[in-house]
Amino acid sequence: MSTRTAILDAASQVFADEGVGAASIGRIASSAGVTRPTVYAYFDTKEAIFTALVGEVRDAFLAAQEVPDTDDPVAVARAVITSYLALHVRHLPLLAAIDQRARTDPAVAAARDDLLARVHRRNARFVDRLTAAGRADPALDADTVSQAITGIVRRFAELGEDAAPAVRARLADDAVTAYLRLTGLH
Repeated sequence: MSTRTAILDAASQVFADEGVGAASIGRIASSAGVTRPTVYAYFDTKEAIFTALVGEVRDAFLAAQEVPDTDDPVAVARAVITSYLALHVRHLPLLAAIDQRARTDPAVAAARDDLLARVHRRNARFVDRLTAAGRADPALDADTVSQAITGIVRRFAELGEDAAPAVRARLADDAVTAYLRLTGLH
């Protein structure tokens, strides 16, 4: 693991445990097993660390949607929704910190809103493409379906955060079922 990655992993945990405002470079350095000067060699401020984490979360969520299209859109939907849920569970504390910080920091709000908009646009295009091909009959417009599944996945992530693997698997199956029903995918 690179030093930068160790710092970001430690910061993610410290931010989750203490909140972004209360976290310190010293605590992040200690948690990462490096010195404060080492942290400063990679990041100018605690805010720069937080911004880097927001970017990494954004990239992870966008990468989860990079499932190659196949002749089986149900398999694509299953892969994306399952991955999306796993990412939500993994990043739930940081997502909560992002939401909290977005209330008072316009830059964080813009980054969060950009992430959600990009995820929703990609999903809506997928649903629209399947609808045009006669392979889906969504219950709602594509953007609303995307918003709804994000809400379902976020709630299921909360339920699955400390759950056993079997419970997480059931939640993933339920999220996929909800998505398939909302999209009318067949």
